Amino acid sequence: MRLVSRRWLMLLLVFAVIAAACGGDDDAEEVTTTAAAAATETTEAMTETTEAMTETTEAMTETTAAAAGDAVRIAFIYDGEVDDGGWNQQHENGRQFLVESMPDVETTFVENVDPGSEFQAAYEDFASQGYDMVVTTTYANEDVMLVAPNYPDTVFISWAGWQTADNVGAYDAATEDGRYLDGLVAGSQSDVALIGYPGGFAIEEVVRGVNAFTIGAREMNPDVEVQVVWINSWYDPTVEQQAAQALVDAGVDMLAAEVNSPAVGSVAEENGIPYIHYGIDASERTPNAWLSSFTFNWGPHYVAQAEALVAGTWEPELFYGGLKDGMIGMASFGADVSDETIALVEQRRQEIIDGTFDYFAGPISDNQGNVVVPEGGTIPFEERTVCCQWLVEGIIGEIPG
Repeated sequence: MRLVSRRWLMLLLVFAVIAAACGGDDDAEEVTTTAAAAATETTEAMTETTEAMTETTEAMTETTAAAAGDAVRIAFIYDGEVDDGGWNQQHENGRQFLVESMPDVETTFVENVDPGSEFQAAYEDFASQGYDMVVTTTYANEDVMLVAPNYPDTVFISWAGWQTADNVGAYDAATEDGRYLDGLVAGSQSDVALIGYPGGFAIEEVVRGVNAFTIGAREMNPDVEVQVVWINSWYDPTVEQQAAQALVDAGVDMLAAEVNSPAVGSVAEENGIPYIHYGIDASERTPNAWLSSFTFNWGPHYVAQAEALVAGTWEPELFYGGLKDGMIGMASFGADVSDETIALVEQRRQEIIDGTFDYFAGPISDNQGNVVVPEGGTIPFEERTVCCQWLVEGIIGEIPG
């Protein structure tokens, strides 16, 4: 537009000169005056246009900056490495799902942070930077309850908490839903009589998981037994490997794990016995030993939390999700799992979702011979987070006092 205006001005001046040459002095003076006035008007118009364009550009810049400033920012705190082959890697998969589902949401993470003072420091660091939400993927409820009141504009959600506040929520998954289905697969192996089961800590989460696993296995084979050992760690590849090898040396026919590294699967692969993993598809790591694993599906919950934050509708809650909520899924099946077993797993999965099948329906006895769920009774879904301080019949082992 600026180039066109200059050309027009030049033509106007040329015409003025020509007119002056052709006419008398008075005419020349009049034309020259007219041309000068027109040139002045054109210059003023150009200046006004330039100023208007500048104002528009500034307004666009301010709008863009405001939009960028409004982007939701979410930080994740992992207690281990994001490529640990288990728990944290599946949470990282959930974060990636959030990024893919909501590209406008900004995320970051830190790894290898221990609960306690390190968690509190990480909470405070992200909150002081203005992050809208901070997510922890391991138990840290006491830590968040200490920090959260100081940062009311930041939402905190932690795995497996039981306390909430105005800006604090918690989430957990019904591990037992998946472990029951894994148990069906384990019990379907006709040459398996004793299953080795390294578990992290003897807390409710793990105990009800091994109970559901054993219920599923004994549904397929009433004589199968499960030998459980507690390693008192969530992630310690060396100890996990030692525990798994000790179980193999003691004569187990299969290994299943409720720990977070690939170490137990490696022992199964090396010893030529079948294996069931925990929470993530690890079939590529154990191609010969692999049978199955339930999977955690954290991504949709992270998306739901972010969407509520964006919409201004976020409310604190204690969320507990299972198969019905899509938080629990199933990985691929190994070559030794029959089509009939896969069909039964799918049938039971759908029945659990529909509410027509309950693997915790009584009677259930513990491994000391006590009836813990009577005939006609059950463990309601909403009460499972505080279950169980007993091991079902068929489990060899005990809960430490």
